[in-house]
Amino acid sequence: MEEKLLGKVALITGAARGIGREYALRLAKLGADVVITDLDIKASKFKEEDVLAPTVKEEIEVLGRKSMAFEGDATDDEFGKMVIEEVIKEFGHIDILINNVGGTGGAGPALATEMETDKFVHALHINLLSAFIFCKYAGKQMKAQKSGKIINISSVGGSVPLFITQAHYSAGKAGVDALTRMFALELAPYGVNVNAVAPGYIHTVKWDAHFEEQFKELTEKVPMGRLGTTEDCAKVIEFLATDLSDYMTGQVLYIDGGLKTLNPSSSKVNLY
Repeated sequence: MEEKLLGKVALITGAARGIGREYALRLAKLGADVVITDLDIKASKFKEEDVLAPTVKEEIEVLGRKSMAFEGDATDDEFGKMVIEEVIKEFGHIDILINNVGGTGGAGPALATEMETDKFVHALHINLLSAFIFCKYAGKQMKAQKSGKIINISSVGGSVPLFITQAHYSAGKAGVDALTRMFALELAPYGVNVNAVAPGYIHTVKWDAHFEEQFKELTEKVPMGRLGTTEDCAKVIEFLATDLSDYMTGQVLYIDGGLKTLNPSSSKVNLY
């Protein structure tokens, strides 16, 4: 793999497993030094089988790149500020930010009329507030250095209601789309690209733990006839993180096998 990102520094939130881990390893293989954050930096709850080392930080180092790992809550303003400050202190710059933190925060599925308000707000914090915090602090640095790439992880669910029981998640991801456009508008004059990717149904180790019984039903809803893979997502991240996307900003790219455009009616699937 060509080292297109040699000398670059990337920060990825929520990268101790699953899609975030795939992004981290992809960028490391492209030559970047990679910093990761997560609530559980060792990802003790879910684990891939093809690991190169016990933690993602160590996997990055096995690939010959420098790495830092921070365990903490991405919805905490002080944590986000501290991480960016430590990255700048260590490397002097930050070139790529991927806001990968997301999910429902453990809130079970519920119709919007029956959802507890605190669970709705908690999901907004996880999906939207975390992205805002890291965009804000990384964006200030990128503005000063007049370069950078910010990639927010949205979801198809941010534009069409995939699951009738996920108002909290969908609202948060819709907010991420809007946030992406606002930061893109502000940072464009400074040479900073801000885009988002919106995955559809992506097979991860977390899905194996929760949704295996629904795989067939979900697959039937995808026009391309299969669930997405973390590799499918990482390929698009590579495009947005390298010079291939230098004249793109404020965009949301869908990685969904045609789900949003060709088969938007999936809202009765009861997942969380």
